[in-house]
Amino acid sequence: MPARAILVLLLFAPALTAGDDDKATPAETALVAALQGDKAFTKGEGKVARTAWVKFFEATYADQIKLAFNEDAKPIAAFLTANPEVKEMLYAAIDPETDSVIQALEVFRDLYKLGPDKVKAYPNVAVAVAVTWDNPKGVYDYGDHQRRTKSELPATVATTDHVKNFDRLAKIEGPLKQAVQFFPWEFLVHVVNHRTPPDERDWALKNYLAKRSGVGKIYFDVEYDQGMLRTKSEVCKLNDKPYTLPSIKKHGGVCAMQADFAARVAKSLVVPAEYVRGESNSGGLHAWVMWVEVKAVSKDKIDFALMSEGRYLGDQYYVGTVVDPRTGADMTDRDMERRLTFLGLAPQAARHADLLMRAFPIVRDQKKLTGPQQAAYLKKVHDIFPSDEKAWLELAKLYKDGTLSDEALTTPTAEKALTTFARYPDFSWRVLDDLLTPVTNKEKRTRLFERYVASYEQLARPDLACEARLKLAEYQVEAKEYKKAADGIAGTCLKFPSEGRYVPKMMTKLQEVCKDYKGTPAGNGTKLLADFYVKFLPLIPKRRGDEVSKYCVTMYEQGVTFLEANNKPTEAAGLKQQLGALKAGRGD
Repeated sequence: MPARAILVLLLFAPALTAGDDDKATPAETALVAALQGDKAFTKGEGKVARTAWVKFFEATYADQIKLAFNEDAKPIAAFLTANPEVKEMLYAAIDPETDSVIQALEVFRDLYKLGPDKVKAYPNVAVAVAVTWDNPKGVYDYGDHQRRTKSELPATVATTDHVKNFDRLAKIEGPLKQAVQFFPWEFLVHVVNHRTPPDERDWALKNYLAKRSGVGKIYFDVEYDQGMLRTKSEVCKLNDKPYTLPSIKKHGGVCAMQADFAARVAKSLVVPAEYVRGESNSGGLHAWVMWVEVKAVSKDKIDFALMSEGRYLGDQYYVGTVVDPRTGADMTDRDMERRLTFLGLAPQAARHADLLMRAFPIVRDQKKLTGPQQAAYLKKVHDIFPSDEKAWLELAKLYKDGTLSDEALTTPTAEKALTTFARYPDFSWRVLDDLLTPVTNKEKRTRLFERYVASYEQLARPDLACEARLKLAEYQVEAKEYKKAADGIAGTCLKFPSEGRYVPKMMTKLQEVCKDYKGTPAGNGTKLLADFYVKFLPLIPKRRGDEVSKYCVTMYEQGVTFLEANNKPTEAAGLKQQLGALKAGRGD
């Protein structure tokens, strides 16, 4: 952030969470008053909350607005007054918690200078650019791929900025114009967040417009560079070649180049898309592309599917990582899918709920809301938009810190989270443990978690099932139910033997539990673990493609070491023989 921006923030930063009325700013007091009554919390009445927030934003950030607009402050203010829909969209989109207010407004000023009519015609594009390019970290950087391939990045990449991104979309004609006009800004942030030069975008338009439907399949238009894989990127077909879209297609690359190519071609065709990276079940790293396949777009709904290509099912990439265009921080592709899907179902309700949640800490502190009153506020938000992320996280926090402690409400709330996010279990798992904090009865809590583990297993999500199983094992160990904990961990591992990402963590926990499981010679932790290794290890896939699985080798080594150390020579000898075959490359 520029030094000037930091100084201004220090001088004018508002006290957003005043502790009592006499510390509240007039803008905060006005915001709280505007949200009094039921209308602001009535579904379909988002304008009430939007108008209240915009007034609050204008008053609170008046100095930042003036500084950002600089010599254009008066004409931009006049433009925004004459075009309230643009003004409300801009000021409601900028979230002071995640966006740089000054820099986002500076970006908007630059776009305004291209012509007020362009901003008026394409407000969603202007807002998307403003909340993306305010933070350079939110702009997708493909320079790592160029450096890895020792290729040459065109000088025009550095000059392809926020202005060129907006100007190109504002000038676009033909079949893509409707997409530019109708996509909400929340989708367009996944279009404008790249520096692909204009000539490369022209090439993409010329060569791939006809393939815009199902565009991610062009991932395979980039021939795989086996030599690059074999030499660990020391020798690449792109060495000393331009790192451009045409050149990538001509010379090829590994999965990272395939995903980069497909994502940037898609963005060039006004398709929201992202480069995704992830880890396979055997521990290998990979990259694929994710894009929005649109069926229909209207003001009140976007009918679409979030598609992936290159996400090989055999390697079970349950979760990938993308860069959030708003913050520049990593987020999961599951989060991206969940947020866009729910927003697409009800864009206006999603925005309404988001503004109410921005106001929540101000209302809470100024009105000194009790725990139940805070919960009532959050319920009203969920009545408008049941999947609002911020409201769920705030509710989970209230349970975790003891502000809410009514055990009778805990289980129904957790069940509602599971139902609301049935298709997105990553999020339900994120809040579940906190929501169940008031359940102090160990047996009841254990039974609940047993059910949740089973539900994640049924969803074929071993990552979540393993995490839930580990948490359940903690409760069982706390209750000194060592055999139950050990049997449960072993059972989950047996369901997912190919999971090289999660099984090692499970095995570490299993060994810890088995040390405390004393039992009898016929049944104790050592015997359980020895029997488990003999049964489990042959189930692990021995190869990943043409190579012996490193995960498999590691697990065999761990098993042999344990058996030898615990006087199980016969079992150890059998596994040792299989390990030797694996290391010699003879694994089947």
